[in-house]
Amino acid sequence: MIYSASRRTDLPAFFPDYIVAKIGRSRKLQGVVYWTKDIRNFLCHSGLREVVLAYPSVIQYTVTGLAGTEWEPGVPGINEQLIDLRRLAEMLPVGAINWRFDPIIADTTLYTRFAEVNALLMEAGVGHDSVTLSFPDPYPKVRVRLGKLGMSLPELDTPAKIEILKHLYQISKLRQNLCCEQELLEAGLEFTHQAHCVDAALFARLYNIKVDARADSGQRAACGCTRSTDIGSYELCCGHGCLYCYANPEI
Repeated sequence: MIYSASRRTDLPAFFPDYIVAKIGRSRKLQGVVYWTKDIRNFLCHSGLREVVLAYPSVIQYTVTGLAGTEWEPGVPGINEQLIDLRRLAEMLPVGAINWRFDPIIADTTLYTRFAEVNALLMEAGVGHDSVTLSFPDPYPKVRVRLGKLGMSLPELDTPAKIEILKHLYQISKLRQNLCCEQELLEAGLEFTHQAHCVDAALFARLYNIKVDARADSGQRAACGCTRSTDIGSYELCCGHGCLYCYANPEI
C-alpha cells in the first residue's frame, strides 16, 4: 500500500502530526508520496523526519517561483528552504525529490522563474533530470475567486501551450512529465511524457520494493498514477492560499 499525503492539502507543511498519527496506525504501508510546497518540516519536525527515514518516500515538491506573490501569498520562497533542501536531498535516494513546476502561470516572468528555480534546485543538490508540468484548470470556483480580485487565468490554446513547453525545454533540456495534459502528449514532442506522480516503477527502482502497479481508478482519466490511498482531507485547510488551487476554500 502507498499513501498519498496529499493531493487535497499540504500535509507536510501544515499537518505533520496528522501524518505521523495516520502512518502510525498503518500495518500494510509500503511507502509514502508527499505533496508539498514547503519541505522544512521533513527536517524540523522530529516525528515526520523519523517517518521519512522509516518508510520509502517520494516527495512531490512544487516550486513555481511565485511564492509570496498574489498567486501564492502564503508560500515560502525556495531560498528560505535551501539549507533544509540540501539536507533532505542527502537523506533520500537521487530521484526521490521530484520538482513540480505546476501549474504553469503564463505571465511575463514565466521563463525567468523557471530558469531560476531550476538553477537553485541544482545548487541544492536535488538530482533531477525531469520536471512535472501542467497548465491550470479553469474550475468555476477558481474563476469566481479570481474575478472578485480582478484577475484571471491566462487563456491559452493548444498551440500556445506547445510553444511554452518548447521554450521551457530550450531553457533546461529537462524531460517534461505532463500531468493530465492528454492533448499536449498527443502533439508528439519527443521531450514530453506521461506523468506518473505516484509511480510503482519508481519505488521499485529507488527502494527495490514491489507495490501495486494498477492504475488509480479514483483519479482523472488522463492521470498516469498507480494506486494509492490519499490520507488527506479538504477539511484540513492549507495555509498557502494559492489562488489557482481547486482545494482552496472560497475567499
